[in-house]
Amino acid sequence: MKYEQKLNLISYISFGAVALAVLIATTALNAVREYDAVRPIEFLTVPLCLIFTMVTLRGGTDKTIVLCAFLCTTIADLFMILLEKYFEVSLVFFAAAQLFYCARIQLFRKDKKYSAIALSVRAALSVIVCAIAATAFQGETALIILAAFYFTNLALNAVEALISARGGVKNILFFAGLILFMGCDICVGLNSGYMAGIRISSGALYAVNILIWLFYIPSQILLALSVPLTHKKEIS
Repeated sequence: MKYEQKLNLISYISFGAVALAVLIATTALNAVREYDAVRPIEFLTVPLCLIFTMVTLRGGTDKTIVLCAFLCTTIADLFMILLEKYFEVSLVFFAAAQLFYCARIQLFRKDKKYSAIALSVRAALSVIVCAIAATAFQGETALIILAAFYFTNLALNAVEALISARGGVKNILFFAGLILFMGCDICVGLNSGYMAGIRISSGALYAVNILIWLFYIPSQILLALSVPLTHKKEIS
């Protein structure tokens, strides 16, 4: 086995072990409602994926795009998880991460006509959804608009990734990561539903808090795992 192959194998094993430990610890601490103690562990998820991507992925535009997406997500998590304030700033960086994933999809399709249509549709839908959300939900207007813009682009990324899923394992991992990301954000929306007048029982809220991380941590792991598999033949 060549040195590079050994290094990659060690990286995969180490990444898997640490990621599993983070998932187990996060689930266990949330299950016993140790919410303050679990925050630093939850925050480790994306920096772990960022480091893994830097170690295993060869150079190129794809590496740069995904690293930028993980960096934006790390900053977003800093405000959302550790600081627990400035949520508008957090959503700006979450949205930026999705725009990087959008760029990744368009880059590897290498179809200017498709990209022009897809980006035009994306822009139009983003404006429409943001306008509807701002009208439907009163109160934190900036937060609502940012959340609507972010989730719209996440959903559209998942749709475009699904179209490309037939391209191989790498595409399936990317699509699966985005779908789990959506599952996480739906749970986050339910958890924060009181801001929009949505009420759920305490038992449901307890389950949602656990599901958030059962979706989020695997989503980031799958997005990271999609990267080393795409340095030769990219998404098509």
